Amino acid sequence: MQDYYETLQVHPKAEPEAIEAAYLRLRERYDPAKLEAAADEIQALARQRRNEIEQAYAVLRDPQRREAYDHERTQRQHELPEGDDDDDAIDYRPLPPAGRRERPEGFDAQPKGRASRSAQSQKGRPTKRGAGGLPVWVVPALIVGLATFGIVMTTLVITLLNSNNALAPAAGPQGFESLTTPTAEATPSLDTVIAQFEGQVVAARQVAERVPDNFNAWIELGNALYDSVVVVRERLARGDPTARQVYIERLPRWLEAADAYAKAAELDPQSALAYADMAASFCYYGQDISDMSYVEQGLAHAKKALELDASEGRALLSAGICYAFNEPPQITEALAQWQMLVVTPDAEPNLVFQARQLIQEYSR
Repeated sequence: MQDYYETLQVHPKAEPEAIEAAYLRLRERYDPAKLEAAADEIQALARQRRNEIEQAYAVLRDPQRREAYDHERTQRQHELPEGDDDDDAIDYRPLPPAGRRERPEGFDAQPKGRASRSAQSQKGRPTKRGAGGLPVWVVPALIVGLATFGIVMTTLVITLLNSNNALAPAAGPQGFESLTTPTAEATPSLDTVIAQFEGQVVAARQVAERVPDNFNAWIELGNALYDSVVVVRERLARGDPTARQVYIERLPRWLEAADAYAKAAELDPQSALAYADMAASFCYYGQDISDMSYVEQGLAHAKKALELDASEGRALLSAGICYAFNEPPQITEALAQWQMLVVTPDAEPNLVFQARQLIQEYSR
């Protein structure tokens, strides 16, 4: 059964006005006229998505049909096996950004809570406390926090030590290029990677819907959407044949990420970070559907970010990407942005790492 609310990306209790606005936004996004230059697969996907959007809107716009659909939807949820629909047993807190990298193998992006239905029914009782009067979860949480801090610091030191080493590029500028280098370590399956990032997107979207006036909530949603599509793009660059169809289906997420960053920019017009990430989202989307108008939009946002903060690392990285994707490619300008990032004091090591890779790739 198609979830019409999920199709229109609205809450099941959304007002008619919100449903109307979501429909118009999605209908414009999948307008065939905007995808004339795209591959046949992308155009076919756009037609399919547009049909799904029209079908969902036809039901949800009609009060009687919506009421009947809601009743059927509720009945189906009640028919699920016990525990499958227990939202209280799921931790919906947003995950930390993936930092444009894959999660480690075995990472659970949507962990189930330990409490069963019977335990959940005991909500409101006093929290169990240990010998020191602290809640019993405090000590384990501190241990996990210290362990995580140690891992992060170790990774940072290793990155700094290796940041000067030249790395071989994964692909040329005409194809899908990867910003990470393949290793000999076992790579998780594509299905595993997708599952890892879907939980992050769901959680971030829920938070943004609940606190729409929070700048960080929209940034985190943009990051979650960005990460969920760039990781598939990277798998495709590494030669994973199963990633092609998945990436085609996820292409619109670049625009969804751009929308989230745009919301953040509305809340804080002086945020160079919001404009920088919006720029990268537009440029990746425009390059991959062969529509330079999106690349031009992205480049304009990158320039705006640099006007706000000329030393913002993500702005320099994004500006270089947009220059490289432009038609004709402006490689000299792109290299200048990445070289500036490399020598910028206190730049994020991960951004410097990516800039060095891109410099080597595009300097051939």
